[in-house]
Amino acid sequence: MDRAVDVNLLVAMLFGNFNMEFMPKKEFPISIIFAGIAVVGLAGPTAAEVHGFRDDFERENVGDAWTSHANSFSIRNGVLVASQLPDAGHGAVTRAQLNFRDAAIDFSFKYDGGERFNFVVDDKNCKEVHAGHICRVSFRKNGFTIQDDRTGVMNLEIRGSRDDPIHRDRIATLLETKKLTVEMEFVEGVWYHARIVMEGEGMRVFLNGILAGELISEGIGHPTKTQFGFTTTGRDILFDNVKAVGSW
Repeated sequence: MDRAVDVNLLVAMLFGNFNMEFMPKKEFPISIIFAGIAVVGLAGPTAAEVHGFRDDFERENVGDAWTSHANSFSIRNGVLVASQLPDAGHGAVTRAQLNFRDAAIDFSFKYDGGERFNFVVDDKNCKEVHAGHICRVSFRKNGFTIQDDRTGVMNLEIRGSRDDPIHRDRIATLLETKKLTVEMEFVEGVWYHARIVMEGEGMRVFLNGILAGELISEGIGHPTKTQFGFTTTGRDILFDNVKAVGSW
């Protein structure tokens, strides 16, 4: 199918200005998934198939809108609380199912004792990378990193060769081109609004409405992505008002 619609245009058409500002606001009902909307492009009679997801967590239990590690996620006062379990050996993982190539995904987050979290995009059917990981944004209190997993550190061929003395230096140099790090400060107890836009081979991060970083890397353009979500380290990090629009 031809792809003639800008992702930000789709967001505006489906959610208005899609602006959550800085604090979580209860604008939408319980989690909703919609699919199969044909949106005609401005350039002519081509169309993109649009899929969407949104969740304001105004309920008592997480339910089946998310696939989560047991006992690691709960809803408290209308927000999603992510907590890594002691001795878990891995961050607390939750994913929402959404098929897309390009997407704009918004959410609010707040550090409430937790250390860091990853916003992760996967293709469950991709066997060439570890755990289907395609790309991510890794947030920590002193900044964030945008990363191409598909042709970077999660690529199985690269993972199998990076410790080989013959290839070590070459791969280390390659991996530096697969990420972008931005230094900044996130204050404990303050809500932030993030928008992650994936379009073609580009991944852009907007924070409180301002473009904060962009990475162009071929793996981000992987044509089939099937889920997105959060992996959280420490206790606790809060999330709210997740809104996603994806297109093929």
